[in-house]
Amino acid sequence: MSEHSTAFPDCFHRVTVKGLCVREGKVLLALESKELSGEWEIPGGGLDFGEDIKEGLRREIQEEMGLKVTKISDRPVYVWTHKFESNRRKIGWYYSLALAYRIELESLEFTPSDECVDLQFFSKEEMGKVRLNQQTNELFGLFDPKDFEEPF
Repeated sequence: MSEHSTAFPDCFHRVTVKGLCVREGKVLLALESKELSGEWEIPGGGLDFGEDIKEGLRREIQEEMGLKVTKISDRPVYVWTHKFESNRRKIGWYYSLALAYRIELESLEFTPSDECVDLQFFSKEEMGKVRLNQQTNELFGLFDPKDFEEPF
């Protein structure tokens, strides 16, 4: 049985693009400020209508962290959907389609913002011990360091 929303058409999914910077089997996560959520998440964010996927990923990481993406994989490493149940966007609930691409960054010297007050690399085991945001929690079940052993 499918759910229907009064806020969106039945086929609506909010598309988010995420950047997976993996080094030595650990994935880079960003910590949101306590005012937003105080949770760890994958760098990236929502695509604007009509925006190119790779340009959107570069834009989100630049806006949230002040970092420059130097390389993006040709296709996503992981794809998943998630049902957000929160009034953060004042709509009750919505579905998100996450496209997670492998990325490389020019440096890790970020510019703090509400959406990024800290950056750290986490192993799968370490991810299980910190507070992840709803969508990043889905990555916890998918992440396998072996998927990042080959150069891209």
